Amino acid sequence: MANEAKDPTRLKQLLDEGIRSYLGTDSPIGVSAALMVGGVRASMTSGLADREAQRPVREDTLFIIGSVQKTFTNTLAAARIVEGKLSLEDQVTRFLPEEVRKEGSVIRQVTPANLGTMTAAMPAPNVPGRPAHALYMGQPPTAQLLDFWKKFNPERHIGTSYLYANVSEVTQGFTAVAAAGQTYPELFAQDIQGPLSMRDTVVDVSGISPERIAQGYTTSGKRVGFRGVGFNSTASDMLRFLEGNLFRVQSMPLLTYRAMSLAHQPRFQISPGTSIGMAWYTHEVGQGARVVSKAGGNAGFVAWIGFMPQYAAAVVLLTNGHPSSARAADAGTAPKSLPATGRDILLRAVGLERASLATFEDPDGGIQPDAEE
Repeated sequence: MANEAKDPTRLKQLLDEGIRSYLGTDSPIGVSAALMVGGVRASMTSGLADREAQRPVREDTLFIIGSVQKTFTNTLAAARIVEGKLSLEDQVTRFLPEEVRKEGSVIRQVTPANLGTMTAAMPAPNVPGRPAHALYMGQPPTAQLLDFWKKFNPERHIGTSYLYANVSEVTQGFTAVAAAGQTYPELFAQDIQGPLSMRDTVVDVSGISPERIAQGYTTSGKRVGFRGVGFNSTASDMLRFLEGNLFRVQSMPLLTYRAMSLAHQPRFQISPGTSIGMAWYTHEVGQGARVVSKAGGNAGFVAWIGFMPQYAAAVVLLTNGHPSSARAADAGTAPKSLPATGRDILLRAVGLERASLATFEDPDGGIQPDAEE
């Protein structure tokens, strides 16, 4: 089966079957997907990038990747650790604005390791004022974020329990850029975008043809007005990112490869068989295999990327909607999630017995609910 799956036609069939199972009858939802096993690749697109304009998804259509971008930020932080400009156990206040460093501030107990593993005891609700946008655009921390850091006083002990929080990634990002003495756009271009030729991975889509930009939709099919904060990308770009995470491609500096390897390492066990490193989740899926992954989603988009290091296999799933009538999964009555679909595709691609992933309890909180407008 493993040899059969390395045929490009077979890989595309696996993508088609997995996406059809996930979507059920919701065929208008736009999808761009890519799969790699060893040096063999396949891709597929389906559905509509814009339902009102009846514009189909193309291979160069840009989707919002949501919290998948946390893997970018933590790779940049890991690169600063490899360089010796930062350590996993540093006090983050060494790198935050002076007004945050006052004696006795609770934020002084937080480390980059805590931020990457979501054990910093930071709250799940977002900090107002879009501090992530300021980070990605190379701007200084917002007033609301500075206020959050100064007043941070969690109800749980730092470093002892897992709680998904977007502000952990934002704090990690500002720590990394301060340690480097460069802006986030500069670091991203230097460490990730340039070496992996990810030309279509951008925050600002204002200069890109509308024909290439996917529109997001809620579960009920309503068009989402606000596009959200953060990165847009294509399936091919994100597959190149996963390729770099699997092995050192020729164009990639050793620094980036070592940073990616460091970010993968599990550092906190969330539950039996499930751990988190620096934003990356590791799931033991049986037969000695593991899937390393990250999910994301907001503004009507859902994304998932994952890879299996032992098999040099990777999959990217990008969508612009939420299925409401997906077929019941084999092992239960609940629709299969996009992360479960991705893991299922990977296991089939490498020829392993498929686990029952439909009801898998995934701690990755990257897929945020979309508010009905």
